[in-house]
Parts: sequence; structure tokens; C-alpha cells
Amino acid sequence: MTARRTPAMGFVACAMIAWSACGGGPAPSSPTPVPPVSDAGSLKATGSGKLVGTAIQAGFLSDARYRAVLDREFNYITAEYQMKWDAIETSPGVRDFSAGDAIVAYADSQGARVKGHTLIWHGSVPSWVGGLSAADLRIAFESHIRAVAGHYRGRLLAWDVVNEAVADDGSGLRDTVFRQKLGDGYIADAFRLAHEADPQALLFYNDYGGEDMGAKSNRIYDLVKGLQAQGVPVDGVGLQMHISANGRPSDASISANMARLASLGLLVNISEMDVRINNVAGSTQARLDAQKSAYHDIVRLCVMEPKCHAVTFWGFTDAHTWIVGDTPLLYDAQYVRKPAYFGVLDALSGR
Repeated sequence: MTARRTPAMGFVACAMIAWSACGGGPAPSSPTPVPPVSDAGSLKATGSGKLVGTAIQAGFLSDARYRAVLDREFNYITAEYQMKWDAIETSPGVRDFSAGDAIVAYADSQGARVKGHTLIWHGSVPSWVGGLSAADLRIAFESHIRAVAGHYRGRLLAWDVVNEAVADDGSGLRDTVFRQKLGDGYIADAFRLAHEADPQALLFYNDYGGEDMGAKSNRIYDLVKGLQAQGVPVDGVGLQMHISANGRPSDASISANMARLASLGLLVNISEMDVRINNVAGSTQARLDAQKSAYHDIVRLCVMEPKCHAVTFWGFTDAHTWIVGDTPLLYDAQYVRKPAYFGVLDALSGR
């Protein structure tokens, strides 16, 4: 997630049988009345064959309403912030895994699976990293990946290994501290190190703005294809899907992009989905209907693509969303299911 805003296959099959804003969010939307909870079923119980996930933060688990929805609806958990480098190692060599451990322990207690997020991202480096020499950054980079992936060895289904490494215009790699000091090969190095630290975990490249066919998705496709050609252990691509209901990519273009990634033998995730609606013209009902349609149609694309094995929403209640001034999620701030929820339920149910 950005501030702008194969033994592995057998492991996935088992998982399918089994699972910097926080605090108060924007004002709740005013959805039309929806069926009571007992009439609606559960997202994870639809029989779609897909993992159904959400991003969470450990501090929210003390809220009984939050836990009730999390337990009922989701079998795949992503740590929204608390497994990132700056959250774990604020001071060099001093690592605090307590928040991430709490998330993993909670998921284990509910029979859910966990996706780690994220080992390498330019947006979550501790302040001390930027001042390191190239040689010292290499040491810190390798130590971080080995320590964090190794700490959770055997307990996570997957990792977002490298996040948002491609420039927004698709012209090449983003000019991050890692690229500047370690060279373009840092991405391949990160995947190799993660695989060494946790050989069972599925390893994903994750990005935004490359969900449909276009310059950025072309560059992402070339990147992962190139990694494969080098023998780098990459298992899939996460398509973040932070979108607006009235300006989203077309279904055909998203489907085509998923299909070409799948043709490489890669898994595909919808990895961070939320749908903004405040810029949709018309009434509140019109905005909610547009949001429902966007959620339904895009989740349905994942359901129809055999290699799309999971869809994860970047939170589930508008009470806790990184998007300020909008209501992008499936539940409103009062934990009432919005029309968007029923769009997702229909898509996962094959409707």
C-alpha cells in the first residue's frame, strides 16, 4: 500500500481448504437498509475456492465488533503496517515483532492464513537506513530479510517480498534507495533471500497502477518474466486495486492482464482492494450502487481466473481506512454491511 493513495501450489490448495492512517476514519456513509447479519451468510463460506482476505492492525483486535466481523468473514489476513521494516526495526539491530506476532497468533486461533506485508518497500524504511553506505545497506538489507522472514518461517502462507518497485509511468524501476545503492538486482536478491529464509512461503511482487493492460503493467510483466528467466523464486503478482468507482480499469483489461500473468505460471492476487466513491456524481444511493458494481465485477474476475487464488480488501470497515475523506470499504463505520458487501458476496457465490 502506498501513501498516495512447485510444491507451493499444493500448499495453496491446502490453504484454500483451511485461511499511515489508523484509528478513527471518515464519517460513515448512509447505506440503504440491508438484510440482517443472519440472512447474509459469510464471504469466506461462499465456496468460491478463493481465499478471502483483509488487512488488519493488531490494536484493532481489542474491539469486539471488529473481531466479530473479522472472524465471520475472512480466512486470509494481511498485516497492514506491522510487519514493515520501520515498524519492526526503528533502531538498528533492535527488532520488535510483538505486533506482527499478535496478528499471526490471532489468525492461528481462528484457522486463518497470513500474508506477510512487506519485506522491501521504499515507503517503510526506518530513518537510519537512508544514511547508510552502499556496503552497509547491503548488510542491513540482507539481515532484515533473513531476520523477518526467518522469524515467521513456516507460519505464513505468503509474503509480499518487494512492493511498488516499478515507476508509475512504467518507464523502468522506481529510483529508490535500494536501486540507487544496491542496483537493479536488489529485487532478485530479495526474493532469493526470502526463499532461503522461508522455503515454504509463496513469494509475491506487489504493486498498484498495473492492474489492467498498460505501460506500468507491461513493465511489471517484463519484470516478473525476467525474474523467472533468472531462476528467481517468484510465485505470483499482487494487483493492489486501490480504485475509484467512476474511474476504474475496464473488466476486459484487468482480465487480460490476469490471464497473461497466469500464462507465466504465476498466481495472481487482488491484494489491497478498496473503492473510493466521493467523486461519483449523484445521490448517496448512486455512489453506493457504483461502489457495489465495482466490487462485484472485479471480484468476479478473480473468481473466473483459475490462477487468481485470493482477494484481499485493504480493511473492511470505514471506521479504519487509510483513505481520508472517503468511505471505500465493505462495512460502514458503524459496522453495518454496505451494498458493496453484497456485491462481493454475489461475486464469490457465482452470481
